[in-house]
Amino acid sequence: MKGTQNPLGHVTGLVCCAVGYLIGSPASAHNVEARYVAPLPWHLEHFSKVLDMNTSELGANFRYGHTVMQTVEGRTCAVGIQIALQVDKKYANDIDEPVTLTLTYAPSLTKNMIVVAWDKNGDTGEGRLEIEPEPGAAFRTISVTLDRARFNGAGTAGVDVAIGSNEGMALCDVQIARSFRTTAATAFGKLHLEVSDQASGRSIPARVGIYDSTGRSPMPSADAILVERFADKVRLLPLDPRPFWPSSNRQAFYTSGTYQADLPVGTYELAISRGPEYRDYYGAFTVRQGNTTDVAIALKRYADLPAEGWISGDDHIHLARDAVEDPNVWTQVAAEDVHVGNLLQMGNIAGIYFEQPVWGKPGRFQKNGYAVVSGQEDPRTEELGHTIHEDLKSPIHQSRDTYFLYNRVFVASHLQGGVSGYAHLNGGWFNVRRGMALDVPDGLVDFVEVLQKGRLLTDLWYQFLNLGFKLTPSAGSDFPYSDLPGVVRTYVKVAPGSSDLDAWYSSFHAGHAYVTNGPFLEFKINGHEMGDEMPVRAGTELHVTASARLNPDVDKLDRIDLIVEGAVAKTVEAFGQDHVSLDTTLKADRSMWIAVRAFGSRQDENNMTVAHTAPIYVIVNGQPFWDRDHAAQLIKEQEEVLNGLLNAPDQIEGDLECWETCKILLAEFPKQLPLLKTRVEEADQKYQSMLTRLQRVSLTPQ
Repeated sequence: MKGTQNPLGHVTGLVCCAVGYLIGSPASAHNVEARYVAPLPWHLEHFSKVLDMNTSELGANFRYGHTVMQTVEGRTCAVGIQIALQVDKKYANDIDEPVTLTLTYAPSLTKNMIVVAWDKNGDTGEGRLEIEPEPGAAFRTISVTLDRARFNGAGTAGVDVAIGSNEGMALCDVQIARSFRTTAATAFGKLHLEVSDQASGRSIPARVGIYDSTGRSPMPSADAILVERFADKVRLLPLDPRPFWPSSNRQAFYTSGTYQADLPVGTYELAISRGPEYRDYYGAFTVRQGNTTDVAIALKRYADLPAEGWISGDDHIHLARDAVEDPNVWTQVAAEDVHVGNLLQMGNIAGIYFEQPVWGKPGRFQKNGYAVVSGQEDPRTEELGHTIHEDLKSPIHQSRDTYFLYNRVFVASHLQGGVSGYAHLNGGWFNVRRGMALDVPDGLVDFVEVLQKGRLLTDLWYQFLNLGFKLTPSAGSDFPYSDLPGVVRTYVKVAPGSSDLDAWYSSFHAGHAYVTNGPFLEFKINGHEMGDEMPVRAGTELHVTASARLNPDVDKLDRIDLIVEGAVAKTVEAFGQDHVSLDTTLKADRSMWIAVRAFGSRQDENNMTVAHTAPIYVIVNGQPFWDRDHAAQLIKEQEEVLNGLLNAPDQIEGDLECWETCKILLAEFPKQLPLLKTRVEEADQKYQSMLTRLQRVSLTPQ
């Protein structure tokens, strides 16, 4: 791949990602940085460090980094995509006031909107504004106000301000000036908070928000769980619009169940949440000078899914562990009421991140019915998508010279008894369609991640179901890239009250599951459960029963849909109730797959409340459950995808860790194309065999 010249005078594409290194010298799995972060030799008044980075964690994130210091019209400027700055703590630390930020930029090299993000008090804790560059001079200077600046190091590597432009910029000076309007607290009291489960009385971990009368969240005490966000260690986390939350203020921390803190005197808003099975708590408390305020909150259940035989899991969490028993990691997962947290060691062609210390049963840490388990997201490329492998006895990292042969990892996973699938189907990211087209015909793919980041996208999943392949739906938060653990989750059917992890993975593998970010589902056909294969004779009456429930603290229930081969066969509206049932009959005139989904009132494409079951596979007279009317066209589409893999321009620069992988990928992909061509030919033969069978079966009525 050749780079293209841009107005910045340096090469974009591969080069923008090829240079980079990590801050510090990591001594453990916890400190390995999976983002692009590099120091810049730029000394600015009132700033202790200036960093080049792609992800600021302040609300301004760009896919690529690599900023260089160069001379522009006689001035030294930072030329690149984004820089981030840490304010000198001696100048400003945990303040609450308007701050003036003055930027000098070169318009000739700054063609697009400049985004400024900062550590802010109130709301999500992320301030953001945009500046339209003004042409017509060698340099322009503009001053903006950073409202309610906090500057407590909430961003990547402790930064407070991020400045970027997605088409590049030339930033030639940055100045900061405080207004000194912060009022320092002089009187304090203590808070003692206890969170418990109302039914059992047991102390439970939870997500907690505390806000003063201005919406400011006091920095949590050491009692709050220290969360590993990439290489950062943070206690206070922003809540974007996807996690349900009872307050308009959206910063929170995790507690193990007991929390104590010194707070300025005053009245505070208190919000507590623990996943969709619990009702939220929203209230207030007052802190008085020199006194301890005791607050005991017993969270009520909306539903008890484990007692009904449904155990929640998150298939996609990136949290490193140095030891199997990591109380902070376990508490964060348990606080969201996620019973099975799959901690994915993440790999690329150059190495691994988010390492797990032990694998197999010895690598599981289980306590009070909540478990964290080692797994992997590896291999991962922009060319073939990202894969997930769970319940492994040992990690599988493909060699560089065969890294694109994903099938070898799938086979190795299955030999270990693992469960394997593709990530990010909900967004179609990283050319996942190519990997699916290659590996699904081999029967290697067990599940597909269809719900993530507030979005259920079923098109690709439905295509393969309509070709007769069994694929279990799965959901993953992709923390810390996307959501907090458990914001989306997979419920798996087990024996009521069971906490047997082997049984959970076995049932998940069998497809007895549904995905959700709120609604709870039940679904049966003639007594058969989700994931079952149901052999019947032609003409058999299918009695379909289904139901959906939705915690009103999450959203209002809208409807439940019956899905037959990807089309809506019946809809029942909720009409304001928190539950809805569906009861109907179908005739088994052909083999088919049937599933159920439910929606809440929030139905934005990128922030919907939704749930979807695995199908029940109705097999009539032993025939495949494919969509006979459309299977030929779907096979043609898969073959076009495979042809595109061999002939389309490479997209190496889309790799998320391009700064360390792109040179390797650029060298290895052409070498491995002949191996991939063989894989494509094998897949094509399977598709052609399916087409031949389809043509033969189409001549004979079922």
